[in-house]
Amino acid sequence: MDSHQTALENWCEEEWGQTPQAISEWHADEEMAQVFMRLNRSVLIADFTVAEDGSLDCIEHLQIPLDRWNPGSIQAIRTADGRVRFRHRNLDIHLAARLRAPEWGQALLEEWLMSQRGDVLRPKDRTQRIASINRTKMSIERNLNHSNLDAVRMDFLATTASLASVESKLNSRSGNDESE
Repeated sequence: MDSHQTALENWCEEEWGQTPQAISEWHADEEMAQVFMRLNRSVLIADFTVAEDGSLDCIEHLQIPLDRWNPGSIQAIRTADGRVRFRHRNLDIHLAARLRAPEWGQALLEEWLMSQRGDVLRPKDRTQRIASINRTKMSIERNLNHSNLDAVRMDFLATTASLASVESKLNSRSGNDESE
C-alpha cells in the first residue's frame, strides 16, 4: 500500500480536488489496487489497475456522499463468483474477495461516515446527544442482525444430522455384509 500512497493521493487531488484524510487498502498487488478513501464529506471505494511504471488507472469507483448516507445503508456481500459487492442505494462496485470479510469494509466505511456526521452535527443539548446515541445504537443493531449466525447454526445441525444418518446406514450395511 505504501508504494501506491503517493499515486492514490495524486489521483484523488486531480479527480476530487482534495487529499484523502485516510486510505485503507482492500487488496493490492502488482496488477491492481482496491482501496477505501475517506474524503472531507464522503467516502470513496476505488478499483485501480497498476501500470508497469507504477501509475494508477481508475477502472471504477463508488462515492458515498455524507448527505446521501444513512447508518446501515451500505451493503457488502460475497457474490457467487467469489467477489465482494459493495452497494449504496442503486450503485455498486465489485472488488476482489481476498483476505478480508465484506463486513470489515462495510464497518470501516460506516465508521468513517458516522464520524464525519458527528463532526458536522456536534450535539449541543441533551436531546441531541440522546438522538445521536440512539442512531449509533440502531446502526450497531442492524450490523449485528446482518451478522446473525442462527442460519449457519441451523445448516450445521442439519448437516450433522444428515451425516449421522448416513453413518448409521453405512454401519448397518457393513454389519449386514459381515453376517453374510
